[in-house]
Amino acid sequence: MKQKIILAFSGGDDSTFLLEVIYRYTNRICHAVFFQTPFVSPKTLDRVYKYLEKKGINFTIIPIDLLEDPSIVVNQSDRCYYCKKFMFEELMSHFNFPGENPRFFEGTNFEEAMNEHRPGLAAIEELGLESPLRRAGLTAEDIAILRKEYSIPEGVDHIGCLATRIPYDTPITMEILEKVDKAEDFLRERDFHNVRVRYFGEMARIEVKADEIGRLGQEEIRVPFLKHMEDLGFSKILVDLRGYRKGSLDLESKKT
Repeated sequence: MKQKIILAFSGGDDSTFLLEVIYRYTNRICHAVFFQTPFVSPKTLDRVYKYLEKKGINFTIIPIDLLEDPSIVVNQSDRCYYCKKFMFEELMSHFNFPGENPRFFEGTNFEEAMNEHRPGLAAIEELGLESPLRRAGLTAEDIAILRKEYSIPEGVDHIGCLATRIPYDTPITMEILEKVDKAEDFLRERDFHNVRVRYFGEMARIEVKADEIGRLGQEEIRVPFLKHMEDLGFSKILVDLRGYRKGSLDLESKKT
């Protein structure tokens, strides 16, 4: 019997690369699992579903309410540990069938593990999931090169975890997550990329790609966007002139 690989699939570039490699170039039985949580934009769920359906890859979508866990809701700097533990314990119990011994994979790359604030890695290691990209020493740049060489598509999710928009020690609520998602969606629909709306109560800080900052000031975008933000309850809107920075709230928390 072929051993089954269960891949925790986020829809991002790295997990898409890993899924495609397993699916195309190994004889393993591959099964992708996507977690439908309050931290996931509905648009991400829709894109992941369509991608997996189109590829014909076996998959399961597991709904999980991360807001049930007070250790997550309180939103301290180790939040990611509790999120990963919650999700991956559910993953492993979901596929705990007699007589089967699947391998559980996830898509963290080497660069993320070495250079970013990733408390979730501790939960991954505790539960025994494997991180093939990290073990192979592959960085985001390596993966981008290999993706082009082997005609592997980019990931379908560029939104990521909505909880990363909320500063640590600010409790997470469904209302905040939905507000952030609606604020970002306005700009995505107008072809802005890597949009982040960082939440600070009635104040929001906008991050877009540096070469797109100028477009925010164009009247046909600025005026309706300000109205949209006011309708969502934001009274002060700031633009980060440094542009989009991955994990900017983590970078700032290290300085305090």
